[in-house]
Amino acid sequence: MRFLSLIWTWFSTLITRRVLARLLSTFLCTIVVVIRPWSRLGGRLAFLVLTLKELVFAVQDNLAQHVEACVLNITGALWAIAMSSFARYLSSRCPDQSVSSRTIPAVFLVLVVCIAGWAKSRLPRLQSSTRITCFVTIFILTTDVGESSLKFENSPHFVWITLSAVIICLFSSLLLLRWTSNHFAEHLARTFAMLHTCLAMSLEDALDSGRPVDRLPTETAANFKALMTSLLPQSVLLNTAYAQAAFELRVGRLSVQSLKPLIGIVEHIRRELSWGRSPAEYHHDSKHLESFRKPTLELGHAILTTMKAIEMSISELFCGNAEALPHTPHDLISRAQEELHHARNAAREELRSIFDALDIEQRAGNSKFWLSRELSDPCLLMISLLQMAHEMHSALTVLNMIILTHRTSTTRLWHPRFSLAWLGLALPTVIVDDRAATNDVPELFESESHISMAEVRQGLAERKEVQVDAQTLASDKEKVKEYSVVHRSVLYVRPRWNGRRVLRARLALATVLRSIVHSTHLKHAIKNGIGVGLLCLPAFLPAGSSGQKWFSYAHGQWAAVSYVWVLETNLGATWRMGYLRISGTILGATYSYITWLICRRNPYGLVAMVTAFDIPMSWIIINSKVSSLGVVASVTLPPIVLSQYVNESEDTSVNILAVYRAALISAGVIAALLVNAFVFPRHCRVLFLRGTSHTLGMLSQLYLALGRELFQKGHPSTSSDRHKTLHLELEIRSSLYRLTQLIQTMQDEISILPKPMRQYRNTVAALQHILDIMTGIRKVRENIPIQETVLSVFRERREFVSCVCISLYASEHAFRVRQPLPQFLPSARHALQRLVTQMEDSIRAARAQDPHAMGLSLVYAFAESELLKDMVDTLEGLLNICRTLFGAATWLEERHWSEVTVIEENVHHGWYSTL
Repeated sequence: MRFLSLIWTWFSTLITRRVLARLLSTFLCTIVVVIRPWSRLGGRLAFLVLTLKELVFAVQDNLAQHVEACVLNITGALWAIAMSSFARYLSSRCPDQSVSSRTIPAVFLVLVVCIAGWAKSRLPRLQSSTRITCFVTIFILTTDVGESSLKFENSPHFVWITLSAVIICLFSSLLLLRWTSNHFAEHLARTFAMLHTCLAMSLEDALDSGRPVDRLPTETAANFKALMTSLLPQSVLLNTAYAQAAFELRVGRLSVQSLKPLIGIVEHIRRELSWGRSPAEYHHDSKHLESFRKPTLELGHAILTTMKAIEMSISELFCGNAEALPHTPHDLISRAQEELHHARNAAREELRSIFDALDIEQRAGNSKFWLSRELSDPCLLMISLLQMAHEMHSALTVLNMIILTHRTSTTRLWHPRFSLAWLGLALPTVIVDDRAATNDVPELFESESHISMAEVRQGLAERKEVQVDAQTLASDKEKVKEYSVVHRSVLYVRPRWNGRRVLRARLALATVLRSIVHSTHLKHAIKNGIGVGLLCLPAFLPAGSSGQKWFSYAHGQWAAVSYVWVLETNLGATWRMGYLRISGTILGATYSYITWLICRRNPYGLVAMVTAFDIPMSWIIINSKVSSLGVVASVTLPPIVLSQYVNESEDTSVNILAVYRAALISAGVIAALLVNAFVFPRHCRVLFLRGTSHTLGMLSQLYLALGRELFQKGHPSTSSDRHKTLHLELEIRSSLYRLTQLIQTMQDEISILPKPMRQYRNTVAALQHILDIMTGIRKVRENIPIQETVLSVFRERREFVSCVCISLYASEHAFRVRQPLPQFLPSARHALQRLVTQMEDSIRAARAQDPHAMGLSLVYAFAESELLKDMVDTLEGLLNICRTLFGAATWLEERHWSEVTVIEENVHHGWYSTL
């Protein structure tokens, strides 16, 4: 029975709407190819209908995605056909088999492939469109080169091939796929369910004072950590899901755009959940934890109720899942709003009473501490809950508007707006946040390979001094006459060369040239053109030469096509595509040979075997992480099995064809690897280290901006400053996401020396935690008492900011140049201890004068001290990672003498050792 249940589970997973649509499209494409009256319209390459069906027109998850892919890819195919036909027409105006008749197609081939390579690197959504452009161009321009009588023979064939694949796949999608999709709403509801689970687990473990820390199950803490780790990619994928859903066809009352504000709210709640430590590290034996239990539990349960109400309302309004819904969405949201409002106000009052009691206890002599971790832990927990309550209030406001729109609207068809973004041009960013800046913010960091703006300003200042001297000299006519013609021309040209308008033009031209020279997209385009040009070079040799005969006999186009499909923007992705393509080619060639031995030229057997092969390949493509293997195996099948059926004059045996296809595809893979390794190489490890250094620089800039806002609290910050800070946080999030992707791709690189992947993952985790803490510091500092925690301790805060920035800068430098850290760095922990001590004295003095001084802002002061402690811990962990990766430049060897050890332990010298 268990075996049968496993089979049924596998079968139910396999037989989905998308799989059925794929099988139907494969079946119909194969029938079109084997029916000779129809297949003759495609000429000798009619079997490419199946190839294009799998490569670029394959059935997608829903109808909207498929329609979008069809529009983009057919545009690329028709553009390639038009350009190739124009090149063949120009070639036909020259004498047959002349140098010019063979040079024109070669030049057009390299030009089109370079443009497609640039678009593929610059506009990722046009990846499939650029690939079909290269595919069609390669086959048209490398067939019958130099023959004017055959100049337009292949163009109509490819029009038929492209339209057949498009129409059949579109028909299958219209027949079997869902016309509308609620994927984004379902994904958002699942994310709120995960947030609910994380918060419930954190509350249960943090407030369980009856259980000592040593009795806390390690699996509970591990589960909490794993769940928090999975929340980060879940939050990032929400942006991708929204970007995809915004261009989908939907039938319903509500637009997906109404859910967009919830994306930023989810990320903010995730950050607030990540503040502090894991539940296993809370001080469960704290005598003050009991006083925080009641407000924490009440507010936490109100937030949990709100999360559950939002999850159920989204499911009911967008997905129609109302079977287990106890009340209407309006009732759920109203009750949650009332409970949240009451719990938030009660929590604030409870906090005031708690600190009044603590103040009385301290004055009685029963308490001698203020900003200790024992009291800071529950304060940080309470502040994070208050921030979550604020975010939940915003989410409830959004849901109320959605419910109102749902009541007053009717069912309609939601279609994408026909904009440049819908046509596949660049989306703004992978991560969105409504609270970030909507206008363009100038770049804060520049490439290391060109002159910096500071150097440009200095150069302008020097030019200005020279210009002033020249004008002073030119004012004296007698002296000017004594100079030669060269000197007078210099005096005439220099002021105009350094004029305002000419200077602006020079700066603009320098920016353009710099972007061209250092453009990674242009480099990828050059690599694309070089590889295709070299692999197709035999096709443009004189007719009758050995190279041209071999290329025509072996169909050398497949090597160039394989090169285009394998060449990626970095070496790791190229390695992955390479070995998957070779494996898929071997699998497809083996099945092709078996199919030919069984069916030969029997059309019924060919249709049955080709369709049957698509069943396991569909499972690999849809449900596995090696989808490229299934795609390549499906693509390898038609050229081997159907080539002799379509072209009866083909005299090459099937086993030789299979060997040729495998050899040519392997040659294309090897060429892509060699070009990517030696021509403008982009190793994932180098990109990761450079990106990490850049991210550390942005974190340093972010912390300086936070300090600037704190010290200038009396001066109102402009909206531009706030937008820059939020935009910088958004840039850091995007950079961390790219670093995570590079780590995943780095595992596919083959290198002689092993890479410390665990340390790289720990680095990204540390950077992500530092960013979360800095966002928490930004929110908490909005409510701290300025006089007692900033103005009174200005010198200590300045020292702490310097220590943090020096640590970040040292790490940034280590990752940039891969050099050891200094042996000793200013200790941020020592600076924080001095800061906390001075803050304690200042707060104690203020409370002595007025027992009710500061009020609720005192809780924020405790929470800020806890966040600063967590940041120091994370920074020291980051320095330890840098020391592990790059070492430390030691000048003082450690001695294990007991006297020296005692001295070093007892003296707080304010330095942190990286050893």
